[in-house]
Amino acid sequence: MNLIKTICQYAIRSAIALVLTTTLFVTNLFWPAASEAIAQALPVQTNQPQTNQSWLTGILQLALLSVPSNLKYTKEHEWVAGLEDGLIVSVGITNYASNQLGDVVYVQLPEVGATVENGDPIGEIESTKSVSDIFAPVTGEVVEVNEEVVDDPSLVNSDPYGEGWLVKIKVTSKSGSDDFLSDQQYSEYIKNSSEA
Repeated sequence: MNLIKTICQYAIRSAIALVLTTTLFVTNLFWPAASEAIAQALPVQTNQPQTNQSWLTGILQLALLSVPSNLKYTKEHEWVAGLEDGLIVSVGITNYASNQLGDVVYVQLPEVGATVENGDPIGEIESTKSVSDIFAPVTGEVVEVNEEVVDDPSLVNSDPYGEGWLVKIKVTSKSGSDDFLSDQQYSEYIKNSSEA
């Protein structure tokens, strides 16, 4: 059921991206000033001058950075699923984080059975650009790790909200759960981070 839901979400996102890209491409051909104004309004900004290619890249980035509404988020750019159920949560990194990292080439995850504390490093993700820590978003016990991601780290890039999940944690304490961001709050957070 989750697989069908994930496929539907990506299909909808892809359709929206296609419509937006086509609309802006046509607009750029006949009304360049309007497309430049739209490009300036995109949440992902660069310090480079706007060009025909940059606004198109920007709109594609906007589609890629869509934030699912059924998850909670951290300021470390991780997502958490199942928090409402309160027993076992799934954890991964967001699409924004995977885009910032670039091509992921190595993932180190904790051992099953490891006790983790909210905010502590529990693993690493290495990309062609940098190495980043994975942080525990909750306190509890690691009950499952995604061995497929260890074997094929590119899943973090290709499907961060699906097959690219990292760990499942049995929650023993909900302290700090008030710090999680909703999808709207996280979207605003990455917009502000990009503009800073």
